[in-house]
Amino acid sequence: MDFEPIVLGGDTLGYSYARELHRCYSSKTTMLAGADIKYSSASRFTDYHTIEDIDKEQRLMEWLHAHAGHFDAQPVVIAGASDWHVRNLSRHKQELEELGYVIPYIDFDLLDDITQKDRFYARCDRLGIPYPKTIVVPFSDSYDDSVLAGTSMRVVREKRELSGLSYPLIAKPSNSADWHYADIPGKNKVYIVSSEQELFSIYDAVAASSYSHALLIQERLSASDESLHTLTTFSDANGTAIVAVSGDVLVQDRSATGIGNPLVIMSTGKHHDLLEAAGRFLADTGYEGYANFDVMDDADGNPHFLEVNTRPGRNTYYVSLAGCPFVKPLIEHFVMHHDLHDALSAKELAADDDFLFTMVPRSVIDHETHGAKHDDAMRMFDSGHWSSPLLCREDTLRQRFWGRVNFEHMRLKF
Repeated sequence: MDFEPIVLGGDTLGYSYARELHRCYSSKTTMLAGADIKYSSASRFTDYHTIEDIDKEQRLMEWLHAHAGHFDAQPVVIAGASDWHVRNLSRHKQELEELGYVIPYIDFDLLDDITQKDRFYARCDRLGIPYPKTIVVPFSDSYDDSVLAGTSMRVVREKRELSGLSYPLIAKPSNSADWHYADIPGKNKVYIVSSEQELFSIYDAVAASSYSHALLIQERLSASDESLHTLTTFSDANGTAIVAVSGDVLVQDRSATGIGNPLVIMSTGKHHDLLEAAGRFLADTGYEGYANFDVMDDADGNPHFLEVNTRPGRNTYYVSLAGCPFVKPLIEHFVMHHDLHDALSAKELAADDDFLFTMVPRSVIDHETHGAKHDDAMRMFDSGHWSSPLLCREDTLRQRFWGRVNFEHMRLKF
């Protein structure tokens, strides 16, 4: 069956989609982005369009309506590289499907529920899945705290009630998509808060903004990058995980807008206990398609689930490194309508190859990691058993130049 892919966003995940769709299906990806990201626009795998405000809901829908039915092949599947892309696609899923597009994401009611981290934690509480100690600070008078009933979470509606907490703490939004559009001076994806004065300053900045969901105040489980794990699952229409891959994060992004994003991920075996817990969540929600879970260990090594992303994460190329080209479950299930047990090989279903995924050069890994994981990573790097999604020998010389520039430039973050 011929099909045509559209990818929203030209970042790491966007390029990962394009290279893997070409490798597996010889497809050229129509890529829509708000800026010219050179390592994607220079690729022979993309038909790249720079469109102002394409990450805004109205502009995106205008473009998709205007171009419906004008593609060379059918069906047309749309994948988003960011939370807000996926949120907009899910919100208009029925409308877009009526136009002939394939939208490989869960329905909006479920997406809106589980991507609000306070509600995600409430579900984890009911399912016996551990999560961090959390204080919920709503920034809307209409906030409904009934969903938190019976959990260990506490709702605080006044700034003065936050006095007397022990530091350091973590502060982060419950709703990442709403946070993306809010104008907040010095906005971070996640704040590491060292004092009450700092927490109150964040509170005041959020209160003065358009952000209308909750701010979550949490215990800081660990200061080590190596305490973080990432889980990626693809589940069928019954919420049964068909492909499941886990990895240990060795290095995270340090920038304000990217903090928490894994830059180096290594696997030398699956975390079956964590994947089993994720499986309970998928079954409980009847989740279909890709999900990505962030998990962090506390100082005693006990894991806590931090969030679920209702899409492949920006580093999901590691699933390909584990043995299953990450676009195949999505295309075979949502576009081809094949049973994945038949469409994927035994190796792809197992997806248990050891891997070292890295967005940074060897020197950064060497400096930022320690102990046994450092030694394992160095052995894998030195033996050539590593890969970066932006470094592709089969792409154009110009793309390889910009991919290498991005790769080497990452040194400046450390």
